[in-house]
Amino acid sequence: MKTILHRLQINPTFVGLIFLFAYLDSIKRRISPGQRIDGYVFTPEAALFSLFQALLIFLILQYSFRWLKLRSAGTVPWKKSILSFGKGLLLFLVITHLFGMLISLIFGTWERNYQLEIQLATTTSRVLDFIIYGGFYVALLLFNQFKENQLKLRNYELALVESKISNLKQQLNPHFLFNNLNILDQLIEENPKAASNFLQNFSELYRYTLKTSESSLVSWKEELEFAQNYFQLIREKFGNAYKLEVMLDHPRGKLPPLTLQVLIENAIFHNYGTLENPVKIQIQVGKTLQVSNSLIPFKRARHHGGRGLANLKEQFKLLSKESIKISNKEGLFTVQIPLIP
Repeated sequence: MKTILHRLQINPTFVGLIFLFAYLDSIKRRISPGQRIDGYVFTPEAALFSLFQALLIFLILQYSFRWLKLRSAGTVPWKKSILSFGKGLLLFLVITHLFGMLISLIFGTWERNYQLEIQLATTTSRVLDFIIYGGFYVALLLFNQFKENQLKLRNYELALVESKISNLKQQLNPHFLFNNLNILDQLIEENPKAASNFLQNFSELYRYTLKTSESSLVSWKEELEFAQNYFQLIREKFGNAYKLEVMLDHPRGKLPPLTLQVLIENAIFHNYGTLENPVKIQIQVGKTLQVSNSLIPFKRARHHGGRGLANLKEQFKLLSKESIKISNKEGLFTVQIPLIP
């Protein structure tokens, strides 16, 4: 039985609903005005026959609509569907009439059953049964096809998102590496001892970038800890020309790896901090992540990139319904990022 149901692309629940419909329909047909309601009205033999007939209709339509399995997506070709349904109806009428003729010959009821009025009534009843039960089955086939197409589309979109995120992260890791190697190169000439400390700290931090290279999201705690350690590298070169302040307000959520590093780096590489006039960077983590920095732009822009921030925008388009918000007013550059549940 399971094999038949699987072949017909139906499940026991659907069969049960068809039987219930057939049973209620048989009761309705047996009840007429003025008729006494007795036990016969509720006997299920008519419903069982209707169920058998429905399974035959399903089998015929499963054959007629076999082309539907070959369709992976797109709109339903209604003309072809109606034609397939019509072919199934004709085949059903042929099979049931042949079966009826055989029964009439066996039991000697040919003359009684094969009168014009009786055949018209019987054929009309069979056509209506085919339309009703066949309609149920075609609706189920189309619904199953819709679910299959939606699943394929979802899997395709998920694979596409993962591919895009992977490409974006592959851009960020070298970005982090090369920028810090440039800092190290400058420190080697200016302060070899500081360069040595920088290199040791940098190797520890780069382990984090490698560890998270396969992750789409990390916890805000991991990201904040990494960002604070990263800022210590910045202080090796610039001292107190750049200051970092962190404010927490019951945060919950995750972030793409290196989010905070990109935002801190953005503040440092586009603003000229000095001991007398330091660039203040503030990280606020609550319902959202907000990174602000005072604006002290270079007289001549030293960096024309912006790739890191653009990269983050692309990641959040893929990972969240909310987008990154950027404001630049009153001497303050602010980036607000949603935390992802």
